[in-house]
Amino acid sequence: GPYGQVPPQAPYGQQAPYGQVPPPPPGGGKKKTGLIIGAVAVVAALGVGAYFVLGGSDGGGDGGGSSSVADDGAHKLVTPETLLGEYKKDASQTGGFNSSDIAAAEKAGVKDPKDVDAGYKTESADNPLAQKAIQFMGVYGEVGDPGKVVDSMFAKVKKDSQEPGAQTGKLVGSPKDFSTDDVVLKCQESMIKNDSAGGSSSSAPKEIRMPVCIWGDHSTVAVVVPIEVADAMAGKVSLDDASATALKVRKEVRVKL
Repeated sequence: GPYGQVPPQAPYGQQAPYGQVPPPPPGGGKKKTGLIIGAVAVVAALGVGAYFVLGGSDGGGDGGGSSSVADDGAHKLVTPETLLGEYKKDASQTGGFNSSDIAAAEKAGVKDPKDVDAGYKTESADNPLAQKAIQFMGVYGEVGDPGKVVDSMFAKVKKDSQEPGAQTGKLVGSPKDFSTDDVVLKCQESMIKNDSAGGSSSSAPKEIRMPVCIWGDHSTVAVVVPIEVADAMAGKVSLDDASATALKVRKEVRVKL
């Protein structure tokens, strides 16, 4: 299962033999992560041992003037092997919209949503601190009010973070609007407390910060989390840079149907 997930216990009276780990559940629980984004590759590179979880948002927002977003026809989302020229698809990173995310998207006005997701990272074996990663997930279908869907997704991240047992991260401040004539785009800073810092690695930061961007247009809605390891560990976040990255990602993953 995903990092940080406890394996199911054997039924009473059928304990696994001493010292033997029960087998992982079939399917690997891929769809459990949902909008709670596990940037596992980055964590592995850091040796931090935290499982990134996002949460907390005032869920407000004015819809980003979505009525003025141009409709340029039906599009779908794809996950190319290479992104932005330097990021390679990372098979170990999974976690897209799960069934409750899909339901939330439908409720917010996405008709017949189909979901895609992929994790990407740059190669930097010689210097893990130079590594960058992008977590991408989204749905495509017919989107009546893109601004409403983007706001609903930010609100859902908040709600998920408040579920019992959620490892709570939090979104800092409120989403910043980077919308253009073509797309509603909002980005917000997220802060994840690293509870394992001090145990495994004294150099691990007590908290890690990264941007979360969500875009919506009339046929696609997606979450993009661009992470630069050095910046994340130093607590530096540029929403301007993140929004520019999200727009570049959108250009490459959004194709005409």
